[in-house]
Order: sequence, then C-alpha cells, then structure tokens
Amino acid sequence: MDEFEDHEDRRSAALEGVVERREHRRYAVDAWAEVMVKDGTMLFRGRVLDVSQGGCYIETEARLRLAPGTPVEILFRAHETVLRCEGTSRMVRARGAGFLFEAMSAKVRAGLTELIAELGGEESD
Repeated sequence: MDEFEDHEDRRSAALEGVVERREHRRYAVDAWAEVMVKDGTMLFRGRVLDVSQGGCYIETEARLRLAPGTPVEILFRAHETVLRCEGTSRMVRARGAGFLFEAMSAKVRAGLTELIAELGGEESD
C-alpha cells in the first residue's frame, strides 16, 4: 500500500458515518497545517486530509479538546502554496477536526482557488 492509499483509508475511516452537509466539494490533499486557538490556549500541528472553498479537515496526533465554534487561525502548506486564514472548529474528533474558513483576504482566497484547481477541482460556490 502506498502513502496515498494509506491517506485515503485514514480519510475514509475518519469520515465514516458523517452526514454530508457541506456546500462546497472537498478535494483530497496531502498538506501540513498549524492551528492556533485565537485565545492562545492551544497550538497543534496536523495533516490536512481534504480542503474546499469553505474549509478543511485536519488530522493530528494531539488529543483535541476543542468545542465546536472555537475561533482559530490556520496556517497550511500544500504544494507550493502557503495559506493563512481564520476559521472556526465545526466537527471535532479525538484526533482531528473539521474547520470552516471565516475571514480570508482576496490574496488568500485566490491562493485557495489556485490550490483547488491544482488538485484537479473546479471552483464551486
């Protein structure tokens, strides 16, 4: 099994039983992220498993104790793209969380759109 297949298996396991309520299509990605809770109480690193125009899912080795709706700042690196944006936690698991992107500059939004295009996607609104 190669690394991408392992990544897909873990993504599937993490999302098993999740009801699809997203308004944007998600794209599998192999990226790294740092997430800082806005009040400074927590910082963790993890692997971004998927990304969309609206948010992302980050898997981590850290034991997460985040309430849904917690404001965060996310810095993630994928391919040649580095993006920094604000968001809120939406779905929190013991070893990962889904985040909804909030405030995003035009430059960051353009970088996200370009990244999704590189991943073989098309911008969806």
